[in-house]
Amino acid sequence: MNRRIVRLAAVLAAGFAVLLVQLTNVGYLSAEGLRDHELNQRAAAAALGQARGAIITMDGETIAHAIGPEEVEQRRLRTYPHGTLYAHVAGFLSLAAGASGLERSYDAELSGNAASIALRDMSDLFADSDRVGDLLLSVHHGVQLTARAALGDRDGSVVVVEPGTGAVIALWSRPSFDPNAIIGTLPASTAASQVPTLARAYRQHYFLNSDESSESAAASLLDGARSQLGPTGIDLPGEPGRGEISEGVPLTPLQLALAAASVANGGVRMRPYVVRSVSVRSATLSTGSQPAGADTSATTTPRTAGRLFKAAEAASLLASMTTEAQQAMIELTPADGVTLPAALATGGIGRSADGPSGGSWAVLLAPTDTPTVAVAVLIEPETELDMGDPRDNGTLATMIAATAAETALALRAVPTPVADGP
Repeated sequence: MNRRIVRLAAVLAAGFAVLLVQLTNVGYLSAEGLRDHELNQRAAAAALGQARGAIITMDGETIAHAIGPEEVEQRRLRTYPHGTLYAHVAGFLSLAAGASGLERSYDAELSGNAASIALRDMSDLFADSDRVGDLLLSVHHGVQLTARAALGDRDGSVVVVEPGTGAVIALWSRPSFDPNAIIGTLPASTAASQVPTLARAYRQHYFLNSDESSESAAASLLDGARSQLGPTGIDLPGEPGRGEISEGVPLTPLQLALAAASVANGGVRMRPYVVRSVSVRSATLSTGSQPAGADTSATTTPRTAGRLFKAAEAASLLASMTTEAQQAMIELTPADGVTLPAALATGGIGRSADGPSGGSWAVLLAPTDTPTVAVAVLIEPETELDMGDPRDNGTLATMIAATAAETALALRAVPTPVADGP
């Protein structure tokens, strides 16, 4: 009898130990991941009915309107004035569909619940905070518009980054969707045709190849990009891991853009980000009523994320890409009387187990002496056609990349190249 009691006690003790470990894992170790999971709607439900900060581009365009205390009482929903243009960046906040994009990854800052916003001094420990955070982005509205217009009605993506910092200047994916339809601010007939789509730019893997021989600039660039796979660490939710690979090594357009940027950065890859800073203000004040930067909760500090190329390899690859751009007669004219050389690599999309071959990609750096802008463009193959060769040998993707880079330089969305002295 005593032996059975001892065994039972041992089994119960082991069970309690397992339970304790699991509770610790759920409550502490995995809490952040579970909270940020895209299927978790509790965060969105809690955020609705609260004051909320705005989301604003680098050049001052509001892409998600703020919600003040008086509007909370009227149960006003979040509105997104640019519809499909920023669906994969700002995301949406909906009771039925949950939250996505920056609405999810920066929920604590937008709602003012982050400790850095709610607790500014000791008196905040004894009073409810009325502060919210406005997100100030690295994304430039003018460049984002250009990216969408240049890609046109083709499915794919355009990514523009600043090589030295990892700041994302444009992040466009097509097909897109209207977040206003998801949250119910559009007519039912329109909303019925809108469903959230996958952000091609950073959540879709593609099997990329080079146009030329294994010695081409494109092949070297892809080899470098594949040397460090996995999530890039961008401050947007849902970025996939490496996953199971049945053939080849797939890359996302964002990984491709960062590989090109690392060539311009001496071989070092930077961690990408879309939020430059969080500006704290009282929820009762409208956005812009306080001087810019008067009360900044946090500013993103550029961070390195590993080395893709040795410095000498990066310099050699940049020279090879410059030669390819010269052969393709690619030059940028961001301003009257100013002509800038570029560096280029192009390729195609190979056949995968569940998709057609065809399509094309291109990356472009400019200016070549000290690149301040890196662009990656990917055009998906036509689903109706099984094209055996890359579309236009990358010519169309190259033109789109050149247009985006030229716009970024012309609008000063990236550091302006210093003109040569007399």
